[in-house]
Amino acid sequence: MVNPQGEGSDPFDASNKDQPYPGQQQYPQYQNPNPQYPQYQNPQYANPQYGNAPYAGGYQTAAPTNTLAIVSLVLAILGLTFLPLIASVCAVVCGHISRGQIKRTGEGGSGFATAGLIVGYVSIALFVIVVGAIIIFAVAAANSSTY
Repeated sequence: MVNPQGEGSDPFDASNKDQPYPGQQQYPQYQNPNPQYPQYQNPQYANPQYGNAPYAGGYQTAAPTNTLAIVSLVLAILGLTFLPLIASVCAVVCGHISRGQIKRTGEGGSGFATAGLIVGYVSIALFVIVVGAIIIFAVAAANSSTY
């Protein structure tokens, strides 16, 4: 492809990179008009004498979540819905084990374990109440006379 302005007519030459383009004005280097104050500081507000708090460090990762705590919560929800007694008892056992592990290792998931325990115990209590009510109504119905 042919250059319409001719060979070597590139306006940018690497050897003259500090020179302005033809027709441009060269501006002087910026100088701070108030040399007693560093650049970007407002002289109206003096720096506090106590300074800033030291930088605490880099990015800290969150503690891993205890797996048994999650299992406890899932089993507790299953205990309310599909497997009333079996899943609830397993949720309570997993919740107590995970709380002990969390205290010992410092892992996360304490809220999951606590929720699993609470929902598990509530589910067991509801199961006992419902089964007790069924038994009471069955006995009452068997002892009633139709005469």
